[in-house]
Amino acid sequence: METKYRALRTIATIFKVLGWVILILGILGACGTSAAMVFGGSTVLGMAGPGGGGGDVSLVYALVIAVVTFIVMIVTVGLYALVLIAASEGIQVFLDIEANTREMAKRLAQRGGGVMPPPPSP
Repeated sequence: METKYRALRTIATIFKVLGWVILILGILGACGTSAAMVFGGSTVLGMAGPGGGGGDVSLVYALVIAVVTFIVMIVTVGLYALVLIAASEGIQVFLDIEANTREMAKRLAQRGGGVMPPPPSP
């Protein structure tokens, strides 16, 4: 069977690859950002406390902020990846419908001229 719409197939493949790359890099980025916020943020928050040292309180604040940031980043990256992968799948669905329609028209043409008989009168 001939392959039609190569550009659309290429775009669908690019979208799918981009979606997975964004998802993987986004998860790694969220982990790195959260880790940097826990380890670096507790130091910065500790200096801002009364007397210059927050100790455990600043670590708790940094941990809470890091967890919230991690969740927001994961949800955002997940949505971006989902949109790209869904766009890829949508293009693939239309291409599959086109291929199936073309194949069915070819089979009908081989069977009997490709014209369906009119429906019976009531």
